[in-house]
Amino acid sequence: MAKWIKRNSIKVSDDMLLIEKLAKVRGIKNLDEWMNPPSSYMNSPYSLENIDEAVRIIIEHIYKQSKIVVVADIDTDGVCSTGIMFRFLKRLTPNVSIIHAQRSKGHGLETVIDLIADDVDLVVVVDSSSNSVDACKELSEKGKPVVVIDHHKIERNNPYAVIVNCQLGSYPNKSLSGSAMCYKVCQVIEDYMGLQGLANEYIDLAAVGLVADMMDVRNMENRYLIYNGMNNIKNIGIKEILRQSKIDYKEGIRSTDISFKIAPIIGACSRFDKIELAIELVTTEDEERVKELVKEMIKLNESRKAEQKEVVERATECIDNSNNVIIYIDDEIESGFRGLIATELAERFSKPVFVVSKVYNKEKNTYEYKGSGRSIGVIPLQSLCADSGLFIEAQGHESAFGVSFSVDNLDKIISYFNDTLDSTEDLQKVIEYDLELSANNIEEMDIMQIEKFSRIVGQGFPEPKFLIKGLVAEESYTKKLGDHVRAVMGKSNDTVKINCEGNFALMKFRTHENYAKEIEDHFYDKSNFCTELDVVGSLNLNKFYNRGLKRWVTTKQIFIDDFRIVE
Repeated sequence: MAKWIKRNSIKVSDDMLLIEKLAKVRGIKNLDEWMNPPSSYMNSPYSLENIDEAVRIIIEHIYKQSKIVVVADIDTDGVCSTGIMFRFLKRLTPNVSIIHAQRSKGHGLETVIDLIADDVDLVVVVDSSSNSVDACKELSEKGKPVVVIDHHKIERNNPYAVIVNCQLGSYPNKSLSGSAMCYKVCQVIEDYMGLQGLANEYIDLAAVGLVADMMDVRNMENRYLIYNGMNNIKNIGIKEILRQSKIDYKEGIRSTDISFKIAPIIGACSRFDKIELAIELVTTEDEERVKELVKEMIKLNESRKAEQKEVVERATECIDNSNNVIIYIDDEIESGFRGLIATELAERFSKPVFVVSKVYNKEKNTYEYKGSGRSIGVIPLQSLCADSGLFIEAQGHESAFGVSFSVDNLDKIISYFNDTLDSTEDLQKVIEYDLELSANNIEEMDIMQIEKFSRIVGQGFPEPKFLIKGLVAEESYTKKLGDHVRAVMGKSNDTVKINCEGNFALMKFRTHENYAKEIEDHFYDKSNFCTELDVVGSLNLNKFYNRGLKRWVTTKQIFIDDFRIVE
């Protein structure tokens, strides 16, 4: 059973507005600035190391009508970075093109160096390659200057490229995305060239990249960029994703629209090695073409979800759950899916998970397991792997990273985590909530305040969660299901809805079809007077047109993290 804990012990007054209580619990001093970040939080792009040199090189080649190639990275932030840089340069010169690899080939300039034609005069790499020393050296020796615009950690000295990276020097915000870095470079180019307002036409792509790449949304510069990007959706490809997802963008969107709609649809192209679809989407100006592209991309994402569900169900049936860590070996899982599968298995089993496939290392003439690791709670899994000495590679974030290890170390790794982790302390699932509320006291106006407060959430600032007490399950009726208290929904039967008194609907997404079956069983057990629930989750309003009633209906929704039946 998961452990529910209040995020902190800060006391709030009963006479405070709910939004004021949230601000106090989260330590926010200036609520207005938090929700409407002013431009004063923007750091000068000129404080980025090497930006003047990089901009002078780019402008020189614009004036010389040189052939410029933009090297795209293959994730959502990389796609947005490419969209910004290519479209900005295209306004200034016709001699700019894009090259890219696919996810299966990996990241970095080295994956596309053979695609760079001899007549290319300047290579601009976005969202990668600060550490691609050998590839940059090869191009430099051919007389081709390389400008790298990146945000990743720098691990090697690279004198063969002009690198603009927020990790270098004293730039105060180390949490910019690749897309935000490209936006800042464009700001300086337009300043040098006496232009005005051109870079701001691409701030929407900067916002998408920041959220999709899970940059710190507590950082006020990031919040400014995200806020203004979400309020100024101009890219016709992003607009079409939102339109086909039935999200109204005219008055701005929410960060969760990026996290749960835009990013997965773009990401599906990467996972199926069709990144060219996403790149075309953010760079074309053909409105009919974007409709075709988004339809194809949505189909890919639906295929991704179906394949993911199939693999998770297959894995669940055969996983050995007797140890403190789960290592699932499946040679049929494509590399682009291992992280998604690991994330879902970690959530389902409440244990750290490695999803790996067996690969042959030609250089070492040995077999290795290679894949993805995902942690739970606050377990520093990546550090534990690195410190163990049992892994060839463990690189990425603390809770989500790529791994490889010798097949001979499999049993040793299992033993290591059995010895290192405490099964009763470390592996107990912990769910944090901000405030405790009574269902009887939650009005639509309260939820509207919460939605406004949580418009920008993500890395470092999770969506507000509440312990809601006194919910009572009730029957509902639809033509399709008849009388029911629990409905299984969605194309993949991966969404569960529980009806409750007081116009509440409890929702669980990306789950299995038996989720919350015990609520249904309890409700229809005649020995029970009622089915009362305590739930931890987030609050939302769902407004829709009810064709049967012929009017608009608003439902108070709770997106479930966990629940308990009150006996």
